[in-house]
Amino acid sequence: TIYTWRGADVNIILDFEKRYKNCETIVLNENYRSTTPILKGANAVIKNNQYRLEKELFTNRESENLIYHMTLHSGDEEASWVANKITELKMENYDYKDMAILYRSNYLSRNVEKKLYHNGIPNIIVSGMRFYDRKEVKDVLSYLRMCLNQDDLSFMRTVNQPRRGIGDMSLDKIRVKAIEMESTMYLAAKEDPSLLSGKAKAGLMEYLHIIETIEELAHELPLDILITKILDESGLEASYKELKDQDRIENMKELINDAQSFMIQFPEGDIQDYLEMVALYGDVDEESGNAVKLMTIHSAKGLEFPVVFVIGLSEGTFPNERVLSEGKQGLEEERRLAYVAFTRAKDRLFLTENRGYSFVSNSNSRPSRFINEIDDDVIEHHQLGTYGEMIEKPSKEDINDKLKGVSSKRQQYKKNEMIMHTTYGEGLIISIKDGIAQIAFNSPIGIKNVMLNHPAVSKIKKDKERQFDA
Repeated sequence: TIYTWRGADVNIILDFEKRYKNCETIVLNENYRSTTPILKGANAVIKNNQYRLEKELFTNRESENLIYHMTLHSGDEEASWVANKITELKMENYDYKDMAILYRSNYLSRNVEKKLYHNGIPNIIVSGMRFYDRKEVKDVLSYLRMCLNQDDLSFMRTVNQPRRGIGDMSLDKIRVKAIEMESTMYLAAKEDPSLLSGKAKAGLMEYLHIIETIEELAHELPLDILITKILDESGLEASYKELKDQDRIENMKELINDAQSFMIQFPEGDIQDYLEMVALYGDVDEESGNAVKLMTIHSAKGLEFPVVFVIGLSEGTFPNERVLSEGKQGLEEERRLAYVAFTRAKDRLFLTENRGYSFVSNSNSRPSRFINEIDDDVIEHHQLGTYGEMIEKPSKEDINDKLKGVSSKRQQYKKNEMIMHTTYGEGLIISIKDGIAQIAFNSPIGIKNVMLNHPAVSKIKKDKERQFDA
């Protein structure tokens, strides 16, 4: 039933006995793969589905290792914890090939790819590509490069992406002109747009305007907001929305999270530094043999591993917000997917989630309902405290409270209003446009462009007056 997207229909199974009255049902309910805690946890989740045949698997593989649920503060921290745990398990005589990291959507691989690389852990992406090798990610990065040096490779990748009617013959004309001028193709096109005609010329003029716009913005905006503007100005996000290609949209938006992580790690870093970092990860050789497997849960169907990590178990991520909008059937499909993910594990099952902000879901994360559906006697809950210490076993009531989340109402900001930024301190809103504000902070920070819905931003109470020297 996890293949509904391929046309599968669970009603074929549910209605089988009604259609074929004389059939005999033989229930195969002994599981030889997973341990008792893992199987009980998976059963506890799937029993919440109504549209299913009653069947509860059992196993004779007893184990003292309960399902291990870990809560982290951010996506970076979550990935670091997984990498560190893999290193620990390797020292416990598990091979890398014994371990798999599963995720609901492709974009979630970014953080773990980077952390595994930094920890020297060999890994393979199964039935997919590495994050920075994905077409839509390369497209955005090429637009970013066009803000700096307008090299021919980036020009050729972006000039007709999304489609602007500029084909190979048009590119050949621009290339010839560039050779004559002894310059780049971008400068040749900018020098003489009349090289092209009709639709191709109109498309080129539109493209040149886009590059000029983002080139100017590159000097004014932080990296994460610049990427947001590139997605909008270039038409990339709109084109994939038109195609209803959610996977590519999520990958592009995940670049914003990536840029934010870079800015936190390297406060003085610029676009060039970021692109150099990306190039470093892009040069990773594909491993074979003894390596940790990374894959979507759909790709894991039919596979098994001694150790499984299911990451990104947050509401809106898993279960997926888009699928939840389909109603009860959508939720039940997601629950079946969780069952598949959990039962890939033979010996050890780790479930992780984080409370950080995601530009993909455009919200702060909160734990998946599937975690709370697991009975307390087969799962142990852990989280990292403020200073990295372990805090164990929050109550089920506590998890329920967290599932309720915070209010969905966004704070409304106005011009001349005071705000507090966790990095820059107190600031005064000068102007607001499309959710991005120009804010004056105390010197030496000065004026910054900031996304108002970011969790780093909060209001200052009106009864407190502030003085500024920005």
